[in-house]
Amino acid sequence: MASEKNNMKLAILLIVIAATMSSLSQLVWKFGADTKNSGLAWGLYILGFVLAGLGMVIMSVAFRYGEVSILHPMMSLGFALSIVFGALFLQESITIGKVI
Repeated sequence: MASEKNNMKLAILLIVIAATMSSLSQLVWKFGADTKNSGLAWGLYILGFVLAGLGMVIMSVAFRYGEVSILHPMMSLGFALSIVFGALFLQESITIGKVI
């Protein structure tokens, strides 16, 4: 029983990391799309794919330790993080429409 509880805690931690990496990958892709330097853009696109790929691997590992029905909905945290990252790094406004 304690082992299952510890496994679920690990799974939740991993899924939060995966959601964060997913959001960061999208932010990096946005920076790549906005840059005028094509070399930098390609570097940012590749970094974004690496982050997204690592996020997917971490998500898959999380599924080994917890229930998909609990963990996969937690990936929605990525949407909330994208709103926060947009406000912090892109000076986008946080509106009711974005939150809903």
